[in-house]
Amino acid sequence: MKGDPKVVAGLNEYLSFELTGHRQYLLHAGMCRHWGWQRLAGIQDAYSAEETQHAARIITRILMLGGSPAPRELRTIAGAPTVPEQLALDRELVAAAIVHLRAAVADCEQARDYASRALLREMVDDEERHLHWLDTETALIGKVGLPNYLQAQLG
Repeated sequence: MKGDPKVVAGLNEYLSFELTGHRQYLLHAGMCRHWGWQRLAGIQDAYSAEETQHAARIITRILMLGGSPAPRELRTIAGAPTVPEQLALDRELVAAAIVHLRAAVADCEQARDYASRALLREMVDDEERHLHWLDTETALIGKVGLPNYLQAQLG
């Protein structure tokens, strides 16, 4: 099956977000685990694993459309020195992914590639849930203070 080049390009761009997210969340999980924030480390591990699963599905779709998976580096991954900074970096990445996904869904509509559209809509839903979680955690830090928030992350 030969896919629309714009759709394949959009899928490849989103693949870049997924692989960047996987690495970033994995690094943040390791740092949180090292600091003793086990609950937060577990959540970051789960997001890293989810990004890996998403990347695999995107790769499969690109190949099905006759394209070549070609992710690019979105940015250098560096561990933020504090949990609030980690959450802010993650929020920045997720928000940018949502913007890209919405445009890619529109490209799928225009190309009448409804299978790719369905896949990317599912990814939008997942990213929006992740963004909600990040916003909730950031607001919680603001309400209870960082020391109390981090104490809740021990278990």
